Amino acid sequence: MKLLAQLDRWLARVLKVFVVALCSAIALILLVRVIVRFTPITLQLSWTDEVVEWMMAWMIFSTATLIMRNGDHFRVDLLQVKLEGKTAGHILNLAISLLGFLFFLSLLYYSIRLVISAAQISPILKVSTRLPYLSIPVNCFLILLYQIRDFVVEARKLKNRHNKEAVA
Repeated sequence: MKLLAQLDRWLARVLKVFVVALCSAIALILLVRVIVRFTPITLQLSWTDEVVEWMMAWMIFSTATLIMRNGDHFRVDLLQVKLEGKTAGHILNLAISLLGFLFFLSLLYYSIRLVISAAQISPILKVSTRLPYLSIPVNCFLILLYQIRDFVVEARKLKNRHNKEAVA
């Protein structure tokens, strides 16, 4: 377990640095584009549209992974709050984790199919569109690992609750 926790912290740090680097690079590229547009500087920046698009894809999906890791995603938790600490609450959380797992498993499957079938080449840089599409299955795989973690944690809570009730 200690190794998994260390691996999780390392992955989170890598993802945070990656997201911040992508966000900074996007901001810098867009700033240069604005400066070039409103000054007499002439630079050929047509390639930046493609690069910003690819960076956005990777940034968004990597951020989604971090959000899922921390449980900070948007959710309506009225029922979860009402049932917190009760057996029904643990069962509800298990069901939510299972549904999330099934959703990301299907997203992983179809995103892999998308990457495999992507035969297009970007018009300016002549790079395969598989590069930005790859952000989906890579991050779906990581999110699936976090879904499994959440399911196991919730199952342990339910088991501990059941053991406490049996002892009492």
